[in-house]
Amino acid sequence: MANNDLLKWVTSDVDFYELLGIAFENCSESELRRAYRKTALKYHPDKVGKNFDPEKYELFQAANDVLSDPELKAKYDGHRQAKLQRQRANELFEGKRRQMKEDLEARERGGATAGVKRSREDDEMQQELRKLAEEGRKRRAARASMMAETASSPAPVPRKEATQEPVKEPVEEPTKEGSAAITEDQPEEDEIERLERRIREAEQAKAKRKAEKKARKSGIFVPSDSPAVPEAGLKMADRDTFTPIKRPDIFKGPKADEKPSASPKFSFSPSTPKKNDFAATMARLRAAEKQRIEEDILQKEAAETVK
Repeated sequence: MANNDLLKWVTSDVDFYELLGIAFENCSESELRRAYRKTALKYHPDKVGKNFDPEKYELFQAANDVLSDPELKAKYDGHRQAKLQRQRANELFEGKRRQMKEDLEARERGGATAGVKRSREDDEMQQELRKLAEEGRKRRAARASMMAETASSPAPVPRKEATQEPVKEPVEEPTKEGSAAITEDQPEEDEIERLERRIREAEQAKAKRKAEKKARKSGIFVPSDSPAVPEAGLKMADRDTFTPIKRPDIFKGPKADEKPSASPKFSFSPSTPKKNDFAATMARLRAAEKQRIEEDILQKEAAETVK
């Protein structure tokens, strides 16, 4: 068969090696002749007789001629190798596509049960959020009632005399709703009491200084820490003849009838404090404490919401 006639078989899809029954790696001239003689028994007309198939015999002869020619064999091998690569790529692609399809179907099957579990978890989460919100509202109501009671409690009245003991404020019994909040805010109440005690001590010290200054102006200086003379122990005659002891003025400052050489930098005038100053100070303290407690409550609620 001429080479021009064999060119059409170079691009054939038939595997000539398989047709001749020879391996691609062992295709030598001797192996090719041996395989040709062995395979000719299946297709030669003298061997098969009336079962002769012309197309099969022509294909058999073309396979032998192509593989016998080195140039045609090289072209056929290149075409055959490219075909095998395409076939393997298709098989690999089909395998991946089949795997993807199976994974998708498995996810769809698992998604049905996962959807039920997810909906159940969402319901439980919603219930927990509602429970936390209800507890937060109860705490806010208890703290609001506690702050209202603290703001409405009467302020202590400032004392006129420094020797009198401060009167303790009446302590109101906490309500059932605010008992838990009062227990939590006990440090804030202790701080308020400490501030009130310091204010009362400052007022007492100021009143003491006023009394001593007034005594110095009148010429009679009786220190507050000196023991007082009981009136019950004095007789009527002793009261008439009793004169207070005038102590020397050891202070270097100007007297009441003298004019100071220069204006003092600090003034301790008795007209500065008023009766309403203490109440106003306490009101400001309570307002500041109330604002601080509200800010603490908002911060705690924000932290609980984030959790």
